[in-house]
Amino acid sequence: MVKAFLPSLGANKPTAAQTPKTPSAPEKKWAFSFRYWRQIENFGLDRTDSGWFVSLIGKLSELSQKDVKGFITSGADREAWRYHSINWEQRNIPVQRSHLTWIDTDYLENDEEYPLLQFQVSTALGRVVGFWDENQIFNVVLLDPLHNIQPTRSHNYRVDYCAPLETPYSLLLCRVDDIRRTCRCSDPECSFKRRIEQFEEIPIQTNTLVHYVSDMEWAETQQFIADGLISDAKEVFSWGLQAIKDQSPPA
Repeated sequence: MVKAFLPSLGANKPTAAQTPKTPSAPEKKWAFSFRYWRQIENFGLDRTDSGWFVSLIGKLSELSQKDVKGFITSGADREAWRYHSINWEQRNIPVQRSHLTWIDTDYLENDEEYPLLQFQVSTALGRVVGFWDENQIFNVVLLDPLHNIQPTRSHNYRVDYCAPLETPYSLLLCRVDDIRRTCRCSDPECSFKRRIEQFEEIPIQTNTLVHYVSDMEWAETQQFIADGLISDAKEVFSWGLQAIKDQSPPA
């Protein structure tokens, strides 16, 4: 028999002595929090395409239409969504509850009231792992696109490696750090070496403008660069400012 895990409801922080309470009327719909979501090894998104995210958002939207109590007490819903607690004794499981140290200890150390659960995005597209807090919010902890949280016998208990997907900014910092570590210039007057070593010490204050252009405008800009009329796209902005100044009446 599948145990129906009900989120506890209360105004205070959870304690080990509290008993989970069933939701009170009116029925509360599923709601999600990502405050405890992290990417870690084997639960990263570096191998995940945009279609997976569309499927994920679609599933979260679908669950948001459902009553929490009605879903959890329905064996059919739990089975359809593969909703169940994580079996930490599962063969070859690549993570343990104790490894999730970014979760507040009030939750992390209270497995009885706040078990880690999963539900599926789809049979082929993996799972979402999280827990219910005292406010009946489902806190997403891990996204599992490769279904690593519960390795299955049908796949020989295989764990498919994936890593955190980095942002362009963090990738840039990694590359700069790599240059700093591998720079072997022996010239003491080398300005490049000196500046790269001071990279994190130099405060940078600048303004950033994000401007979307049409395909035709971008093609024209690229042609201006190819023809040597400008050196890069930002010069278009500088030329525009200068044109406005030239047309403005003198003060």
